Amino acid sequence: MRYRIKINSLVVEKQSMTIDLSGEFIDESINSKFLSTPKVVLYFDNGEEDRRIPLVIRFRDITYIDGKCMFSGIYTYRLDYVFWKTRGKGLPFDLYFNVSFADFYEEKIPIDVTPSEFIQDKKFFILEDKKDHFSITSKPEKIIAYKRKGSFVSALDSFIKLITLLLSICLIPIFIIEGLLTFTGFKSMPSKIESENKIARLLSYIIYRCSRVSRENLTMDGYKRSLIRRKYKHKKHKKIQPNKITFFSARREDISGNFEFVYNKIKDDKNLDINFLFNTKSFRYMTRKEIDDFTEACATSKVIILDEYTPQIHLIDLKPETKIIQLWHACGAFKTFGFTRIGKPKGSPQATRMHRSYDYVTVSSEFCRKCHSEGFGIATKNIIPTGIARTDIFFDEEYKSNFRKKFFSEYPNLKGKKIILFAPTFRGDLKQSARYPMELFDINEVCETLGEDYAVIIKHHPFITEKHPIPDEYKDRVIDLSESTEINDLLFVSDIIISDYSSLVFEASLLNIPMLFYAYDLQAYIKSRDFYFDYKLYIPGKICTSLYTLLQAIKEEDFEAEKIERFRNMFFDDLDGKSSERIAKLIYKCLE
Repeated sequence: MRYRIKINSLVVEKQSMTIDLSGEFIDESINSKFLSTPKVVLYFDNGEEDRRIPLVIRFRDITYIDGKCMFSGIYTYRLDYVFWKTRGKGLPFDLYFNVSFADFYEEKIPIDVTPSEFIQDKKFFILEDKKDHFSITSKPEKIIAYKRKGSFVSALDSFIKLITLLLSICLIPIFIIEGLLTFTGFKSMPSKIESENKIARLLSYIIYRCSRVSRENLTMDGYKRSLIRRKYKHKKHKKIQPNKITFFSARREDISGNFEFVYNKIKDDKNLDINFLFNTKSFRYMTRKEIDDFTEACATSKVIILDEYTPQIHLIDLKPETKIIQLWHACGAFKTFGFTRIGKPKGSPQATRMHRSYDYVTVSSEFCRKCHSEGFGIATKNIIPTGIARTDIFFDEEYKSNFRKKFFSEYPNLKGKKIILFAPTFRGDLKQSARYPMELFDINEVCETLGEDYAVIIKHHPFITEKHPIPDEYKDRVIDLSESTEINDLLFVSDIIISDYSSLVFEASLLNIPMLFYAYDLQAYIKSRDFYFDYKLYIPGKICTSLYTLLQAIKEEDFEAEKIERFRNMFFDDLDGKSSERIAKLIYKCLE
């Protein structure tokens, strides 16, 4: 595949860089119905830390014609937020460009980086054209001075905050009227206000509006955030216990998932002080004791192990001796997340520190490193392809056999049938708006078309609260286990997987289970969410866009299962059931 990329303009003003870029990919396979999206990544490297930031290319700025895909992108990036771990060192750094399109990928591409328009004020950063990349030099003393507020500015800030706070208090009667109007439907309630109680919702709305006017977080959430910071500041002087390990989860309430497998590898070491903190509450509902326990663990632990996005940990600056290991719960690299979504709806803003506190993130393969480096906004060297701990169970024949016996003793009607696991992901942006159009997987049509030989297990995403309608006449061979049973375990009794954009496909590939992808809204999903790889090229099974074609593929056993091996090899480096052992070694390395 050939490509041409041109930098139209580059403007560096104060601490921001605005880049305007256009280009085209040329290949005979490209046509007007092509679904692959081009991607240009700004690749920064200061010798100690690298960073990948996607150029914002919007779908409306992409044009497909026969043999060619043309695109353009323009976005403003904060140069002082490129790096996180080394942000205070003022190191010079280089800017290269990486590109990908369909199955083509190339790093540090040979591009003429001479912009048609090049403007810079040289106050904080100086860019120098090196013909195939840019060299960037910072002025740390200027940046620090720019960020530090003088006494007069601080006093003025405090005065303005006081005025806006008093103004918000004066406006409370208006906010009450607005809040009452939300009950009539004339005004919508902000999605973040979830309470079912009308009085609680009204009070939350008033506080929300006061916070917006005063620009101060006056909510309980804001108070608890402040309390976490203050508590940690008070405890920070405590000594780190050299063998203390704390597992902290904001998604689970027991030792399960990745935690269980890793814990089993280190639990017999009597020299370790192993602790667990489970708290699925949002900030506003954390008790003082829970905040106390959390900040104590942060101040005294040598290693902190996470398994999910944990906002509490990013509120504080941990001591350098404390290492954070993120055992990210998902296998592979599928839907874009985090900093990959800069400039897109629900994307992380560049200035946030979320995810950037991690010292290490464990992933399933070498291919995933660049994806997670980009998504988490951390250096590639900190992404470690150990494998995913919980996948070790897929290599435990005894466990699989025991689960099958237990399952069929509980659901004897399913024994001897071909079991289809229907496990789609949700639609919508947030948990509150999560949905799935149940009518598109009509149980009547499924059962009538496939006949008595087939049974169906329904497993919707945990965000989906609506029950999938199952007619009484099919309840003997269709069961909904959305609220129970670990989804990985269900793979051990499944003969066919039907999914769409769920990361379950990574685990299913380990068992070589035939898969079908019911992607009725693929083009819309690519526009709104997109993927780290070309969906149509790499997905390990047949893509179906209607229930009719889906059921026909099952009847004809047309799964395109030959795609599974390539997919598995792409996303799993080691197929040995020893991922937990490799992660345990990483923990011991952090304890040294």
